[in-house]
Amino acid sequence: MPSLRARLVNLALPLLGIKRFFSEPDKLEDRIAALRRKPTIMPRAALRKQFDIVEDDRRGFKVVTMTPRGGDAASAPNLLYLHGGGYVMDIAAVHWDSIARLCRDLGASATVPLYPLAPEHKSADVLDAMRALYDDVAAKHGAAGITVMGDSAGGGMALALAQMIREDGGELPGSLVLFSPWLDATANAPGQRDIEPRDRMLAVSGLEACGAMYRGELAPDDPKVSPLFGPLEGLPPMAIFSGTNDILLVDGRRLHDKLTALGSRSYVYREYPGMFHVWMLLPVPEGRQALEETADFIRHHARVSA
Repeated sequence: MPSLRARLVNLALPLLGIKRFFSEPDKLEDRIAALRRKPTIMPRAALRKQFDIVEDDRRGFKVVTMTPRGGDAASAPNLLYLHGGGYVMDIAAVHWDSIARLCRDLGASATVPLYPLAPEHKSADVLDAMRALYDDVAAKHGAAGITVMGDSAGGGMALALAQMIREDGGELPGSLVLFSPWLDATANAPGQRDIEPRDRMLAVSGLEACGAMYRGELAPDDPKVSPLFGPLEGLPPMAIFSGTNDILLVDGRRLHDKLTALGSRSYVYREYPGMFHVWMLLPVPEGRQALEETADFIRHHARVSA
């Protein structure tokens, strides 16, 4: 059974308005327009005292790097973190706090792109931009020392990026971490609608609408937007976290099944009973446990060149 704190947070989740956002696709464009009028959330003051934070706008979108003060970034892992938000929402405060916790635990630096969002930007262009950014980060830190990771839509983007790197012959990152990953933009996975009544954050109709905004002219099952259907052979060690009260549970389970069928032994799948979407980013005991497991996984697989 989930902890008392997790149960209380789950009860409060509708107050965030995320479920309403994803449940009314006919109002999505107006709500996205309202989001664009709000300032982007950046690392809070307390984190700026603990980390050297640099904001780089040269690529046409902001890339934030976080390095623990007094640390040696050259001899520590780098986390290339792709935030969630259905490809249409900007980064949230809980992302910064969770990234910072992992950096502190690992002595790691982080590279966090505030990537261009849909519907203004489409998947092919966004992924090309992330591919170029990855090469820059790999040149600085060494590919084997990088963990490409993300939550929800960012988890899907992380897997799609790894598939792109493998397909074009690039040097793969040391590991992948996928938190509550959205891996199938077709929105017709068996079992999702059975879970939907107890998912207090997401709705199938909203995923379908956001996926259409992001994919542009690509088919819904194109691996760029639905990496579950892309090649899974030869990818880096991978950690996948899913919760049973999340409609994206079915994506995590299917990825687990496909990797098992391939005979892969370099991945771990963690399924948390009763947990909701992206619980690992929220202040609950299960979230702390998931981040500790993540740090252990990254620590085991990072191969820093310095």
